[in-house]
Amino acid sequence: MNRVLHVLTAAALLAIILGSSFGSPQARAQKPFTGPRPAAPPSEQTASGDDNPFAPEPAPSLLPGMTGSDVTDPRAVLTPGLYDAGEAAMGIRHVMLFKKPATFELGTAEPDDPKVKQTLDRLGFSNMSKIPKAVQLVIAQLAFANSDLAFQGNHLFQGNFYGVSIYDISNPAKTTLLTSMVCPGGQGDVSVYKNLLFMSVEMPNGRLDCGTQGFPPEPPPAPGHEKERRLPAAQKDRFRGVRIFDISDLKNPKQVAAVQTCR
Repeated sequence: MNRVLHVLTAAALLAIILGSSFGSPQARAQKPFTGPRPAAPPSEQTASGDDNPFAPEPAPSLLPGMTGSDVTDPRAVLTPGLYDAGEAAMGIRHVMLFKKPATFELGTAEPDDPKVKQTLDRLGFSNMSKIPKAVQLVIAQLAFANSDLAFQGNHLFQGNFYGVSIYDISNPAKTTLLTSMVCPGGQGDVSVYKNLLFMSVEMPNGRLDCGTQGFPPEPPPAPGHEKERRLPAAQKDRFRGVRIFDISDLKNPKQVAAVQTCR
């Protein structure tokens, strides 16, 4: 009997909690926006007419009591740009802009440039025919994206999906690039301990020798198996895991070990 009363009491408390949660203004305010998504304007559509999934979505209507952004906020009138964008800061000061080394750039902003397909092939994307060209370009550019930072003394280590750059930051306003080491493999998260630099590798274009040639593209899937997830074929030169570099000479890092975690 006591057990039955305990169960009934717990159920009643749960009902009260759930009822008060779903009936409160806070809970109603947290409901996701379910209204129809308007079609993207022509400027945000791909060449095939499909919506670009990377285009910003329109903001939902403000909740009662919310006034929106403050038009006097200095950020509201900043000019856009990659290297010359407008700036507004409080409590910090911008002392220098250092562009990413050219070796870590795709080298094109055109979706139809052969560099895009070449990069996608090296990443293991063998069939991209159903992916909009604009999205293909973004994926190819990500193969050269900056990923992580590590610091040691007066040196900055900038991880990149295509390798790592090492900077002298003893004078932040006059930062200098010591070296850019090309070593594709994705992620590029870096850590430093004494004279060793550790860098993660997880994409199928990673090679034991840090080569940039990647591997031959995978054959297309058999009919009826297009949606199945397939792992890249095993290759004796493919590498995934953690690379270890000797950075005793910061201008000439040397890979001394590669700890394989999967292939």
